[in-house]
Amino acid sequence: MFERFTDDARRVVVSAQAEARQAGHRGIGTEHLLLGLFTGPDGSGARSLREHGLAAPALREAVGRTAALAGPARRRVWTGGHVPFSGPAKRALRLSLRAALAADHRTIHSGHVLLGILATPGAGAARIVADAGVDIDALRSTARGLLEP
Repeated sequence: MFERFTDDARRVVVSAQAEARQAGHRGIGTEHLLLGLFTGPDGSGARSLREHGLAAPALREAVGRTAALAGPARRRVWTGGHVPFSGPAKRALRLSLRAALAADHRTIHSGHVLLGILATPGAGAARIVADAGVDIDALRSTARGLLEP
């Protein structure tokens, strides 16, 4: 599946891993993918989030609060080289492929990753976005609009 990812979508995944590692989290969650969207400021995912008033520092703070509420196991420092994807993060990436295929796109852009995150039931990232007061349906619409040629 990763062969379909554009450079901006690949940067999201690499940045998500760095975000998880830097925060000392044991796995890459949808919230790390959300933060990774800001890696490529011109990507459709980051542009969609910015159009709805979201910024990386505020989201990073919300992710930190969410991790603190999850307890010590969530905050334990990951010392291994590879940081694994959580189940919801894997699902979000699979859903990003579905979003691309549904739009007849051959490649997966960062906007598709955002759509995959928002479509993942129970995803921490979707909750964080909703808690920030963003209308999820409007955000989806913006992302789809920015993905159109």
